[in-house]
Amino acid sequence: MGKLVGTLHQTHLFGLKPFTTYHIHVVAVNNAGHVSSPWTSVRTLEASPSGLRNFTVEKKENGRALLLKWAEPSKPNGDIKIYNIFSDNHLEYSGLSRQFLFRRLEPFTLYTLVLEACTVAGCTRSLPQTIWTDEAPPASQMAPVIESVNATSIGVRWSEPINSNGKIIRYEVIHRKTKEKAPGKNGTTEEEEIVFTEYNTGNNTFVYKAEGLQPWTSYEYKIRAWNSAGYTDSAWLVAKTSQARPEGLAPPFLKYIPGNPDKTLILWSSPEEPNGILQSYRLQRNGIPYPFSFDATTFNYTDEDLQPYSEYLYAVTACTMGGCSTSDNTSIRTLEAAPAVVNTPTIEDLSSTHINVSWSSPQIQNGEITKYILKLNGEELYVGKSLSRKVLNLQPYTKYDLTLVACTKGGCTSSASKYFWTMEASPLNIEAPSLVVTGSESIEVTWKPPANPNGKIQMYELRRNGLLIYSGLETRYHDFMLIPGKEYSYTVTANNSQGSITSAVAIIRTNPSSPSGMSPPRLQAWSSEIILVTWDPPAKVNGEIINYTITIRDPIKPKKKIVHLDSSHVSFRGRSYTSAELEPYHRYEVQVQACTLLGCTSSEWASVETLEAPPEIQPAPLIDLQTSHDGFQSVLSIVWTGPKQPNGKILYYELYRRQTTPSQLNLDLLLIYNGSSTSFKDTMLLPFTGYEYQIEQKADLKLTKNLLLITAIKEPLLQIRVWSVNSAGRAGSSWTQCKTGPAPPQGLHAPLFDTVASTSAVVKINPPLKPNGIVSLYRLFSNNTKGRDMVLSEGTSTQQTIHGLKPFTTYSVGVEACTCFNCCSKGPVAQVTTQPAPPSKQPPPYIHSMASRNASFQWDAPQEPNGIVRRYELHMHSSCPPPLQPIEKTCRPGPVEVKYTGNDQQFNVSDLQPYTTYKLRVVSYNSVGSTSSDWISFTTRKEVPQYKAPFIVVSNLSTIYLDWSHTFLLNGPLKEYVLMEGGQRIYSGFDTSLYLPRTSDKSQFETRPILTTPEGNHEAEKKEATFYTELWFVVLMAILGLILLAIFLSTILHRKISKQPYARERPPLNPSFPDNPCHQSPIATLLQVPVISSSQVSQNSDKFERVADTSESSSSVTLKSYTMHFEGLADTKIPGPASPTSIRSNRSTSVLQVPSQIQHTFSQGSLHRSVSQLIDVYDKKSLIEDTVWDTIIHGHESGLYVDDEDLVTAIKGFSTVTKEHTTFTDTHL
Repeated sequence: MGKLVGTLHQTHLFGLKPFTTYHIHVVAVNNAGHVSSPWTSVRTLEASPSGLRNFTVEKKENGRALLLKWAEPSKPNGDIKIYNIFSDNHLEYSGLSRQFLFRRLEPFTLYTLVLEACTVAGCTRSLPQTIWTDEAPPASQMAPVIESVNATSIGVRWSEPINSNGKIIRYEVIHRKTKEKAPGKNGTTEEEEIVFTEYNTGNNTFVYKAEGLQPWTSYEYKIRAWNSAGYTDSAWLVAKTSQARPEGLAPPFLKYIPGNPDKTLILWSSPEEPNGILQSYRLQRNGIPYPFSFDATTFNYTDEDLQPYSEYLYAVTACTMGGCSTSDNTSIRTLEAAPAVVNTPTIEDLSSTHINVSWSSPQIQNGEITKYILKLNGEELYVGKSLSRKVLNLQPYTKYDLTLVACTKGGCTSSASKYFWTMEASPLNIEAPSLVVTGSESIEVTWKPPANPNGKIQMYELRRNGLLIYSGLETRYHDFMLIPGKEYSYTVTANNSQGSITSAVAIIRTNPSSPSGMSPPRLQAWSSEIILVTWDPPAKVNGEIINYTITIRDPIKPKKKIVHLDSSHVSFRGRSYTSAELEPYHRYEVQVQACTLLGCTSSEWASVETLEAPPEIQPAPLIDLQTSHDGFQSVLSIVWTGPKQPNGKILYYELYRRQTTPSQLNLDLLLIYNGSSTSFKDTMLLPFTGYEYQIEQKADLKLTKNLLLITAIKEPLLQIRVWSVNSAGRAGSSWTQCKTGPAPPQGLHAPLFDTVASTSAVVKINPPLKPNGIVSLYRLFSNNTKGRDMVLSEGTSTQQTIHGLKPFTTYSVGVEACTCFNCCSKGPVAQVTTQPAPPSKQPPPYIHSMASRNASFQWDAPQEPNGIVRRYELHMHSSCPPPLQPIEKTCRPGPVEVKYTGNDQQFNVSDLQPYTTYKLRVVSYNSVGSTSSDWISFTTRKEVPQYKAPFIVVSNLSTIYLDWSHTFLLNGPLKEYVLMEGGQRIYSGFDTSLYLPRTSDKSQFETRPILTTPEGNHEAEKKEATFYTELWFVVLMAILGLILLAIFLSTILHRKISKQPYARERPPLNPSFPDNPCHQSPIATLLQVPVISSSQVSQNSDKFERVADTSESSSSVTLKSYTMHFEGLADTKIPGPASPTSIRSNRSTSVLQVPSQIQHTFSQGSLHRSVSQLIDVYDKKSLIEDTVWDTIIHGHESGLYVDDEDLVTAIKGFSTVTKEHTTFTDTHL
């Protein structure tokens, strides 16, 4: 309750509650009493709520949801419009419900929630309330990773789960072992077992190492993470312990091989505990491991090359990736064997009928010798323990094979064969030749030497049917050109120095047919004396094969070996044959013949080479003194050939060297070559020094040494001798002498220069300090920029003149002296600079920029300055013919002017005339002379023509002569001259003078040249009068006034029309013009305009006279004038070349005039000039819209101007003169 003075009729009440209804009445009090007004209810406005309390929280869904409940504000201060819940300043809920299930939360996470209540007046937020969600079992525990692995332990490492969803209280490491079965079967897995628990969970990573594991065993590990709500398991980690060395390896078992005292069979088994994948087994003999190993699937090996009756210890080693283990040793003693080597017997007192033979005991007996067997040609001649024997009753000139066999309890060993010959006698006992039918027309005849040749056979004679057909040393002859099915007889006669013997007759008949398609045999060399022959049956057998014949021959020697194999032979069924007693490393040819009852066929010859044997007979080498490729020191070229009987392929040679002096011999050997070549160049030699060389050659089986001795003497001569040494002895070669040659000179000086000119120089050469021979040539050379030497001069004189030098050039000149072709050396170089000369090869200048009255030029220095260029001069003159013009003019070249002198290589030339041809060149100067470039020609740019002087006018009473040849400077190509009189063109062309008839006393002429330039057409300037004094301006204003009057009248009449016209009642559209400004061209519409009157329309009209021209330039068009003749009413349409009306809207300006006004006010000539001037300035005026046409047409259609029907018809005719309309839009249909 408040009190107020009586003079106040309003007051403010404070301290009210928001959104509360109050009842108010007024009590008026005076001195007499008081009176109360009725109660009035009023409610205060709303305000923001207050007294907002926190949430009541109920945790749901395992920590992933919160049920939020809240009460109304204690003071809502209005109607609550909305409740908002914010989580970390993000709006999560908005509505009027007072509970909200807050989902999609993370377990064990702190959330900050704020409640906001809003009325119309505003919003109020509660204090932030922090809430933890409940814990949940952990999630996303990553599998552990392997930290370390060895044979007995595995270390694993793991990290905390990605989502712990609470506090981790412990980690458990669980493992299980997988037992592997045999290959192809699945293994068994043991039960899971917790092997480690980690309670210290504060770290980020954790490590556990399992010890005491079995090698090469698979284990699986996983991590179990616990919190108060539960646990989660990671995926299994499979880890496998590494391999270790095997255990339980038993000693090997040894076994004899019957009949092989040098071999032992070794057997072993797998270890009891392999502890991995067995990689290999390796054997040890007597504590020394074998250089090779066996795979895991091999359990036996036969050891060979053992010593008979010797004790050996064997052990086996098994290896995995983790290591190796070796078993205990097992011992064995080998059996007795035959003696190792038996020397050949010694032959003494050789005669034609008897010999004495003696021998020695074997060095390695491999047991006790029980007996000796002496064989002669394979037959036992003696058996006993004696060491000598006398052999009697031998055949003359017979080759005998003597062999000694020594025997023990373990076997016998035969020595190498000892061959010897007895004296010659007449041959005896020759067999008949062997005949083989090789076809229906050929017989192959082979024969053997006499069984007792008793000498050297000098010739064989073969006779067929008593006729001699062959004589020579061959034991084979192929007789061709025979008759099939015919019987032939053959005899062979053998001759030696003591006589001859003829064989018995051999008879054979050619076959009617025989097998064919016999392939060459397959050959394989087994040793140096044995080859294996295998073959296939003939491609066409043509019957049953009854025998095979193998022929073996030496391509060089006539000796041949023939072997017949019938069906009873063991080689017949296997089609293989072993041939022995051949020469080592020798090529043999083999042929196989297959025979049936009807004939035989022979294969082609196949060749094979026997294996190698030790070489024999090494010839002495050859030495040649040469010079090295650079010619600076002597080189000894040593060449030797292989042994005369290499018996194989020589693998390499060793060359030794030692230095000698006249007083003593140096015994220090130096190996200077080791290789397979038969030549060597010794380059590291001292001049005039002797050396000794030694050569060793090595083959596959034995070692042969060759000693190359070089003895030094005081004279420059070398003596060389070769010793060939093998195990049986040695042989020396004869001495070889050689003389050293000249060497490159030493101590050369740089040359001296006496006289130096621009292109030549005189050089003095000092002889070398050490010539090392007779200097036969002096050569002067120069080093160029490419690093190559260029020969300047050569000869025998010590003073030479060099020609062909370049002026003002520095050369590095040196001397090269030669004592022989390759004995040359070079000395130091000296610098010399030639004298300067006039320059040459000056390039012409080139244009840098070009204008009409100036040009900028640049030029390069001369290609051969021949000195220092001091200055440049630029010469220029005008040239002929002049630039192209339609009229010919006389031309004289201008004088040469020096436009520039200086050191720069560019200059800007000014004061040039436009469209003029000039010639230009550059002259360069040095201290000696000058040179000039070629002339170049250029033409300056174009310009607008210039007025130079008034043209000449000469007249009489009837004729006027005009001459403007000296009036203009064209400055470009002329197109035409235009002569104007009173604004009218009276002449256009190329002439510069003209005769005209005189028509009046006063005439005003105007002449303008028109030419083509890059900017377009240009006309000569002329002076124009003030525009408002011109006739065209007066005519234009009159036309505009009439148009405005017509518009005003049509507007007034249009408002009186009740009928609304349709768009389709409009006249056709105006002609359209191209929209592209690049394709504009002057357009003049030729119209036939009738004369309009009130009674008739005249159809007579004159055509417009069009005078228009376009420029040759594609960038602009020049319109000079249009001329129109009017009779009565005329319509002129003027398109402006640059106005928007002519380009886009295709509108035209219509000039409407009354015929009487045109005829009485203006003359035809004056109107002609006015229209032409109107066209020139049209681009400065505005076009009048074609509203007047629409107004007139609409007025006629509304029936307003009935009396002017003819006028409307004529106006419609104007619009239909051209047929360029294409479409119009009827918008009201």
